[in-house]
Amino acid sequence: MKQIVFVVAGLIAATAVQAAEPVKIGITTVLSGPTADRGQSEQYGAQLAINRINAAGGVLGRRVEAYYSDNARTPAVGVAGVKRLIETEHVPVLIGALSTPVTHAIMPVVAEAKIPLVIATSAGQDFVDASGVGGNDYAFKTIPSEVDIARGLMRFLASKGAKSVAIVAAAGDFPQANATAMAKAAAESNIRVTGQETLAQGTTDFAPVIDKLKAGAPDQVVTVLGPFTAGFFKAYEASGWKVPLTGRIEFPAALGAVSPQFRAAGGLADMTSVVNFTPLVEQPGIKDFVADYSAHYGMMPTQRSFFVYEATLLVVDAIRRAGSDQPADIQKALKATTMTSALGGTYAFNDHNHPKIPLPIVGLKDGKPTVIAMQ
Repeated sequence: MKQIVFVVAGLIAATAVQAAEPVKIGITTVLSGPTADRGQSEQYGAQLAINRINAAGGVLGRRVEAYYSDNARTPAVGVAGVKRLIETEHVPVLIGALSTPVTHAIMPVVAEAKIPLVIATSAGQDFVDASGVGGNDYAFKTIPSEVDIARGLMRFLASKGAKSVAIVAAAGDFPQANATAMAKAAAESNIRVTGQETLAQGTTDFAPVIDKLKAGAPDQVVTVLGPFTAGFFKAYEASGWKVPLTGRIEFPAALGAVSPQFRAAGGLADMTSVVNFTPLVEQPGIKDFVADYSAHYGMMPTQRSFFVYEATLLVVDAIRRAGSDQPADIQKALKATTMTSALGGTYAFNDHNHPKIPLPIVGLKDGKPTVIAMQ
């Protein structure tokens, strides 16, 4: 009889936990329009983390549940969606917003409401500068910025003996911000910049640009090419220049642009690239994440998937340590975070609520992209 009573009591307790109000996490991302697949990859990352958390018993004895708002890459839509999450859904913490203009627009909203925001996929250094001390103390940026990325690459190049670089980047805010950061980071690493070129919109003839870069005889050429990747790499092969290429290179596009003969002859053997995340990282935590993600969704994760996955774990870790899902308690716990990243290092936030997470450096091994270093 006692055994039956204990079983019934256990079932009642379990039912009570299941019926309890879930611990809420608000997520604003892009769920409509031509780039909705990017927001979907964030959803997938968040849900994978939540599945793992709930399978392990949730947090505070309650399930964790994500509440979404589609910001449609439009600031006004993003602000309205975040206000709904805060005022109607009463979420105590937010992750977002994928779209840089939307992230800028919602930062004053979360500051006024005193709701912590984990910026997991908007990459700009301006978010770091605006967060924490002297700024928005409710904003926490976890993804590396262009400044972090540039410093990581230049540290790597300096370790390989590079003394000089030339920089070439596409026109536009993102590539130009990266080019500026690369030049500054080069100086910090005592690497001389021999030249800096911008590829104007509509550029189709890359030979003159390559000739200008050649003139400075750099040890490496740092590239941030975007849509010009294929054209530039074809011109690089045609030029016969042997200087190694590095930067933020899309390996599939670069390898596909040159001839098989050029690849086989080692024309890109010394090519390298710095990235935020790649499924190629051999760390056990990354391999586990990639295997689980692939099994659930039938595809490889993106950097967006990964950083929202870890942001979700980070938020729940803060709630667990705080013993509370109140916004002020979560903010305080986030500031004291030492959660380990699967990439290595910890999410220990500096005065600007920004951590230093190791960056993978990708190169070629036996003709295949491989992580050759972590910076």
